[in-house]
Amino acid sequence: MKNLLFLFGIFALLAGCTFAHVSSTPMHIEGVGKVYRYEGRSNFSHQLEKADEMMASTCKEENGGYPVIVDLRQKDLGVVVLGSGQSTTNLSASSYGNTAYGTATTSSYGSANAMRNQNQVVLFRCETE
Repeated sequence: MKNLLFLFGIFALLAGCTFAHVSSTPMHIEGVGKVYRYEGRSNFSHQLEKADEMMASTCKEENGGYPVIVDLRQKDLGVVVLGSGQSTTNLSASSYGNTAYGTATTSSYGSANAMRNQNQVVLFRCETE
């Protein structure tokens, strides 16, 4: 059961990390021209590929061109930590008359994995040549 919850947590983490969007209204930057803003996660290669696809799709719809990056910024959103642990206690006791004697030993182990959660903001323009 614990492994199933761990796998579900990993799946939810990866599935939730595909958030991305391109601004529907372009900005005008002096000396650069019309610029679109892409924002999305940048933790894994599939997220970077998604960024390329979305920017290319925007430019194809805009003027049939290709995206040229004007500015790229990374933003740290924090750390995601997944962990598990287990403890075991062994108890041994005996009694002599009204007195009880015993020993107890406890062993514990655990593991944890941490991953930074990154976001990227890309300003890009669409060029035809």
